[in-house]
Amino acid sequence: GWLTTLILMTTIGGVGFLANAFSFNFVFAGFCFILAIAGYGVFHNVSFSYLTSATNRRSLGTAIGNFTAVGDIGRIPFTALAGFISAFPVLGISGWRIVSMLYGVGTLLFSGWVYGSSLSLREKISPNGLLSADTKKYFPAFSLLRHSRYALPISANVLDAIGSDQFFAFLPFLLFAKNIDPKIIGLFALVFTVGCFGGKIACGRLVDRLGTHKVFIAADLVMSLLLGVLVVATQPLLILGTSLLLGFVTKGTIPVVQTIVVEPVEEKDKYDDVFTMSTFSRGTTNIITPIIFGLIASHYGVIWIYFMMAVAAFCAVLPVLTMNKSNEPM
Repeated sequence: GWLTTLILMTTIGGVGFLANAFSFNFVFAGFCFILAIAGYGVFHNVSFSYLTSATNRRSLGTAIGNFTAVGDIGRIPFTALAGFISAFPVLGISGWRIVSMLYGVGTLLFSGWVYGSSLSLREKISPNGLLSADTKKYFPAFSLLRHSRYALPISANVLDAIGSDQFFAFLPFLLFAKNIDPKIIGLFALVFTVGCFGGKIACGRLVDRLGTHKVFIAADLVMSLLLGVLVVATQPLLILGTSLLLGFVTKGTIPVVQTIVVEPVEEKDKYDDVFTMSTFSRGTTNIITPIIFGLIASHYGVIWIYFMMAVAAFCAVLPVLTMNKSNEPM
């Protein structure tokens, strides 16, 4: 069931952080972080599936937008605070061990609290309210990809990932290549983050009003244009403004991407399958693209990476244009 799976994944993430506080070498630390990321990644997959099943389609964009925006409160301030704490040892204990300990213990306590709350919740609602629609399947139905109504939005999701997900990772190298003062790189990260937060809230609501196709097409075309501007821009203020807007249409369009993937799904028992395949496809893309982009940057320069991102963002529009728009509000 959804609730039990969420508790399990959160617990796995907490165990990964807690074990890392006692890691004795790099290999063991890496294994601990694999556990932590596994819990984090599957948590989102299950959460999106649950929200889609429990939310009216007319307000799905707003619900996912709010969910991902609230997540930024933990992702951004907590990350900044963790970086600060990691820099200073306490009583001879490394700061990064303290951070891992706090994350692990806090997560496990929270999981225990949710589990205790779920016991009383189970007494008040029917079991079907806590379980996914189909609890007998162990693997997603990849045969669904034979149908264009599922394959096309997942293809758009993959192309969108190529165009947006590595933007921030390579941004410092782009700024160095443009001879931007390293002292103000943090300012670019700040405005990008502000754009992400505002974009998730705004784009989620635009989906409910205008429809996923229109918002996705507009966002990725704007993304492609802004990435092109970033390639040729040399003025820090112009790059700063472009970073703000790119935050809006890259990470800010997460509720749009998640909504467009499930829009063709009519049977609730297929939500889990579609989200699993979509998340797996995008996750695999995000493993491969940094390696490829790194090789390209080493041989040809970091500018070419952002040129390729712009092309991928533009191509992401094409599968959406060919999708069946019968359910799209006009």
